[in-house]
Amino acid sequence: MLTQPATFKLDERFMARWSADDKRVISQAKETISGELKGKLSAYCTHVKGHGGVKKSLRLLTRVLPEFRYAARFDVARYYESIDHGVLLSQLKTMQVSQHNQDIVQQYLALPDRRNTGKGMIAGGSLSPLLGAVMLTPLDKTMEAKIRKGHLWYIRYMDDFVVLAKTRHQFRKAIKQVHAVMRELKLTLHKEQKCFIGKTETGFDFLGYQVCPRQQLHPSAESIKRLTHRYRRLYEQGVSLQRLRQYVVRWCCWLWGGLQGLVSREGGVERYWGVSAVKANT
Repeated sequence: MLTQPATFKLDERFMARWSADDKRVISQAKETISGELKGKLSAYCTHVKGHGGVKKSLRLLTRVLPEFRYAARFDVARYYESIDHGVLLSQLKTMQVSQHNQDIVQQYLALPDRRNTGKGMIAGGSLSPLLGAVMLTPLDKTMEAKIRKGHLWYIRYMDDFVVLAKTRHQFRKAIKQVHAVMRELKLTLHKEQKCFIGKTETGFDFLGYQVCPRQQLHPSAESIKRLTHRYRRLYEQGVSLQRLRQYVVRWCCWLWGGLQGLVSREGGVERYWGVSAVKANT
């Protein structure tokens, strides 16, 4: 049995501080649930261990993007905070997760929920990414059926996903299906800030990159904003020029890593070093 954790917020995310014993129980549950779900989670859900992660998502997306005319990029609003406990537990039961592990998940969800809302999941727990994958499995399955027919293409990283279509009719139908699944799961999509619906030739942001057919990837405006924000914080803390430089170099290594020529390296490190320095002094 898990015990009541201490809860707190970090960068607007709901966190919990579990005891050492609880951490062991949760870690064991994660391993056994992962085993029980093996082969049941969609290959198109790429944040799951062994499914490729951010860089594989981008490699796959850039490869198929020129074949499609329309794109929709969605993000679930306040995903972890909106997860309905009943819906998630029902999905675990359907996916034949053991009753013992269902009970642990129920406690994992309910104990930090001191207001008894029946909603929400902590962001800092080791089980959360796995449960985040499970929650949107109905969406994955719906899109997979369309992919097999050659009508659509789809990729998801946690609650951030892209749907591609070749015709306007297929595109509109797919968007309606996305909204229908969201209603069933009691989730809401971002309407403007993290949403794109239009032609692929326009380009759109996904997982920190700006994506456009037949063009190299570039860091998104949000990625640049995060780079310069972190640089400014380090600068204001009075860290050395060498450490600031190291931070920008590491960021560039993340930006270019795993994308073998798919991402622009124009200007090299100096480009982002210059951008960061200018922002820090304005």
